[in-house]
Amino acid sequence: MMLLGRARRRLAPLFALPWVPKSLIGLGTFLALLLIATVSDVPPRLDLRAGQIAPRDIEAPRTTDYVDQEQTAIRRRVAAARVEPFYQEAPQATAAARNAVTGIFDAITRVRAVPSLSNAERLARLRQAAGVSLPPEVWEAALSLDDATLAQAREITLSAVEQMMERGVRADEFPEAREELRRLLRTTTLTGRPLALASAVGQAALRANLVVDREMNQTLRREAAEAVEPVRVRILRGEVIVRRGDKITEAHLRKLEALGLIGVPMRWDVVLGVALVIALLLGITGYYLIQYQPEIWRRDRLVLLWGLIVVLTTLLARIVVSYRLPLSLVPAAVAVGPILLAVLLRPRLALVTAAVLSLLIALIATSDLRTAFVAFVGSAVGVYAVRKISRRTDLIVGGLKAGVATAAAVVAISLLERRPVYPEMVRDAAVGVLANGIIVGIASIGVLPYLEDLFGLVTPIKLLELSNPGHPLLRRLQMEAPGTYHHSVIVGNLAEAAADAIGADGLLVRVGTYYHDVGKIRRPVFFVENQIGVENPHDRMSPSLSALTVAAHVRDGLDLAREYGLPKAVADFILEHHGTTLITYFYHQAVERGDEPEPAAFRYEGPKPQTREVAIVMLADAAEAAVRTLPRPTPDRIYEVVRKIIHERLEDGQLDECDLMFRDLEQIAQTFTRILTGIFHPRIEYPDLEGDLRARRRERVGRR
Repeated sequence: MMLLGRARRRLAPLFALPWVPKSLIGLGTFLALLLIATVSDVPPRLDLRAGQIAPRDIEAPRTTDYVDQEQTAIRRRVAAARVEPFYQEAPQATAAARNAVTGIFDAITRVRAVPSLSNAERLARLRQAAGVSLPPEVWEAALSLDDATLAQAREITLSAVEQMMERGVRADEFPEAREELRRLLRTTTLTGRPLALASAVGQAALRANLVVDREMNQTLRREAAEAVEPVRVRILRGEVIVRRGDKITEAHLRKLEALGLIGVPMRWDVVLGVALVIALLLGITGYYLIQYQPEIWRRDRLVLLWGLIVVLTTLLARIVVSYRLPLSLVPAAVAVGPILLAVLLRPRLALVTAAVLSLLIALIATSDLRTAFVAFVGSAVGVYAVRKISRRTDLIVGGLKAGVATAAAVVAISLLERRPVYPEMVRDAAVGVLANGIIVGIASIGVLPYLEDLFGLVTPIKLLELSNPGHPLLRRLQMEAPGTYHHSVIVGNLAEAAADAIGADGLLVRVGTYYHDVGKIRRPVFFVENQIGVENPHDRMSPSLSALTVAAHVRDGLDLAREYGLPKAVADFILEHHGTTLITYFYHQAVERGDEPEPAAFRYEGPKPQTREVAIVMLADAAEAAVRTLPRPTPDRIYEVVRKIIHERLEDGQLDECDLMFRDLEQIAQTFTRILTGIFHPRIEYPDLEGDLRARRRERVGRR
C-alpha cells in the first residue's frame, strides 16, 4: 500500500496534464475497437474438452515453444513461500523495556527508603509498586542487598536488556531471547542473589521489538515470484500430443492451444491493417473535435461518452454479423450511435461520427463499402430527424425515417447491381425500415436515460420532462409559493426569448428559470411576491438578519434540487443566478439606520454565472423585478431600466466568468424591452357603465 501511495502521488502531476486523460480515452477506444474487430467468429478447428476421449492421434504439425502457465504459477508460489519474513524494529518496544527496568529498580529504592515497615509489608508494597510478578526470593534479595550492590545490579541489568533489544527480539523467539539474556548476565560480575535479581528483572522487562512488516513482505514475495523465469516447453514436430482413446487432460489442451489446433491462429497482417484503419478514423475525429467542437474536446467526460458510444455501436454491428443475422440489420445498428450523439452532444459531431462508423463497420464487419453507403444514409437522416425532439417517442419516429432512407439506399444499390426488384430488393427495403424503427427506438430509448445520469448530461427530452408543471417540485412551488411560481414563469419566458435571440440554449434557460427560486418554498412569506394579505416579517427584523434570510433561499434551493434529483445543469441556475450581487434593499436600509454595514455581509455567496444561460437568467430576474415597479412602463423607460440593470451587473463584475459578448448584451436588452413592453403595456381605463346607468335612472326619477 505504501508503494501504491507513492506511485499515486508521483503520477498525480502527470494526470493533471490536459492531454493525458484524452490519450488514455483514445487508447482505450482504440484497443476496444481493435478487439471487437479482430475477434474471430470462426469455430475452433478441434472441439475438445478436458475429460473427453481423443477421437484420433493428434500430432504436432510444427516445432514450437510455449509457456506452461500452470507450472510457472506453481514455481512462483513456491518462490514466494521461501521468502524469509521481513521484520521492522519498533522503537517504542525498546523504550518500554528500558522504562520497565528503571521502573522496577526505582520501586525497590522507594520501598527500601521506608524502614518502619515490617518485612511482609515491604514485600507487599514492593510487588504493588513494581507492577510485575517476581518470585518471593527475588523480592527478598532486592530488599536485603546493600545500596552499592543494588546500584550495580541495576546498571548491569539495564545494560544487558539494552544489548538484547539492540540485537532485536522477535515474538516467536521470546524463550530463546530470555535464555540469551540469562547467559549474558552470567558473564558479568554479578553472582548469587544479585544475579538472580538482575535475571528476573531483565526477563520481566524484555520486549519483542521486531515486528513483521506485512507490506514489505508482500513486496518481497511479489518480487521473488516475478523473478522466476516462465516455464517454457518445447514441442517437436511429429510429437504425438494425445493418442486415440486417451483421456484429454488440461496439459494436452495447453499444448494443442500453443500449436493453434484449438482456435483459429491470428493473422497479424490483418490485425495490423485493421489497427491502421481504426487509428486513422479516430485521428480524423479527434482533429475534427479540436478544430470545430472545442467545447466538447475540452471536457474529458464528453470525449469518453463519444468513445463509449462508438465502441457500443461497433459491438452491436459485430453481433449482427457474428450471429449470421441479415446484413440489412447492420445499417440499423450503425444508426443507433449517431442518433444518441445527436441527442446527447451535437448533431454536427453525430454526422461526422456516422461517416466514421459507417466506414469502420463496413471494413471490419462486412468488407463491403456498399454497406458503408447504406449505413451513412440511414444514420444521417436519423440525425436530422432527432435534431429537435420533444418526446422520447420521437426517437422511434426518427428511427423510422432513418429506415425509409436506408430502404431508399438499398433500392439504389440494388438498381446499380441490376438485381431483380422483387423479391430481394423489397425484402431488404422492408427489413431496413422495420429494423431502424425497432432497433434504433428500443436501443436509444433504453440507453439514453442511463447515459444522461452517468455522464451528467441534460437532453431536450429531460428538460421537457422537468418543464412539466406536474413535476413534484414545481407543484410544491405552485402551492406553497404561488407568487414565486408566477414570477418564475414570466422570467422564464423573458429569458428564453433572449437566449434564442443570441443563439443560447433557450429550453435549458426556461427550465432553469422555473427552478431558480425553488428555495423560497422553505420560507415563502419572506419574499414580497408571496406576501398577499400577510404582514411583512422583515418589518420586525434587522436588515442584516433579513439579508441572511433572503440569501438562504439559494442554499435551500440546492437542498431541494438534491432531494428531487435535479440535474447539475439545472441546479447551477439555483446556485449562480444571483452571483455575488449585493442585496441592495436591506443594505441601504442598514445604511439609513446608521449601522455602517460591511457590503460583503450583504452579498450572495455566489459563484458568479459560469455560462451564458445562467447570466441571461440573472439579468432577466433583475429586469423583470425592476420594470414591475415602474409607474408608467413605456418602451423607452423599460429600455433604460434594462440597460441600467445590465450596466450595473457589468460594473459589479457579475458577468466576468461567462462568455457573453457586448453585442449579445445589446441583443438581450432589446429582447427584454420587447417582451416586457408586451407584459406591462399601458391599459385603457374602461368606463363604469353600471354606475352611469344608475345615475341616469336617478336623474329620470328626479324629473318625475
